[in-house]
Amino acid sequence: MAATPRELPTRLPKRLTGVGLAAAGAALFSLKGVVIKLAFAQGVGVDQLLTLRMLFSLPFYLVVGALAWRRLTIRPALRTFAVAAALGILSYYVSSYLNFMGLKYVSAQLERLILYIYPTMVACLAWLAYRQPVTRRHMTALALAYGGVVILFSSEIGRLGPQAWLGGGLIFAGAFLYAVYVTASKPVISAMGSLLFTSFAMSAASIVFLAQSALGLMISPPEPVSWNGIGLSFLLATVCTVAPSFMIAEAISRLGPGPMSAIGGIGPVVAAWAAVAILNEPFGWAHVCAMTMTMAGVWLLAKDPPQKNGVPE
Repeated sequence: MAATPRELPTRLPKRLTGVGLAAAGAALFSLKGVVIKLAFAQGVGVDQLLTLRMLFSLPFYLVVGALAWRRLTIRPALRTFAVAAALGILSYYVSSYLNFMGLKYVSAQLERLILYIYPTMVACLAWLAYRQPVTRRHMTALALAYGGVVILFSSEIGRLGPQAWLGGGLIFAGAFLYAVYVTASKPVISAMGSLLFTSFAMSAASIVFLAQSALGLMISPPEPVSWNGIGLSFLLATVCTVAPSFMIAEAISRLGPGPMSAIGGIGPVVAAWAAVAILNEPFGWAHVCAMTMTMAGVWLLAKDPPQKNGVPE
């Protein structure tokens, strides 16, 4: 159904807010790799870091989830909660574990580059699941954003050597699972609301992982974690997990999975800046090209969509 002229001004702020949330969420998520690398340097293991991340983030999700539940006027079906829990475990547990393991072998910049190939997967999955059309603007934006990603990937793979393929494979598998989460979460978010969905999905994943970790601790107690490691874990849980997870869920709700994932192309740019400034990773012409192309793609999506007969194309 065509939109009336009165409806269009309402759609515009909703779209702009969604673009802002998607960009901010992607930027904060992109810092995750840098924080993980710093934690690894402090001697924190993958299982320890994941356990602390979920332990620190769980109270935030439980509180926000309880508040969102109280505001509901219509209770979603139990099946909806089951799907939300499954999606949370798939993304926050399995995908995160693969991503953390991959970061043992590759740089923070390369991790973010591989992870942000997932919009191409999302576009295919969204087309298969929802028959969501991929417009010329969307394809142009993706080509610009991820053309830059390919340039930087080609440069980094030669520097890191064979271990990049192992780490890259793990991160690629995690990216695919995250693409499934982004695509499948759209109808569940519509039924539950972004706050309740995110809180419930992440809480379910945290409880499952923490229960597993408790069993592991009884069998084989790990080495103690330094205070610096604990501080980095708290930063990872709050700034790089809780805050962006709510932003991304709301962006999916406002924009849909395709545009949200394309805007997420800003992530590699932020990751590159942080990796160079904090981890002293190299920076050259490939990085400049990648940042320029990625920002151009984000700008193309963020500006007002072209209209035909008063309706956005």
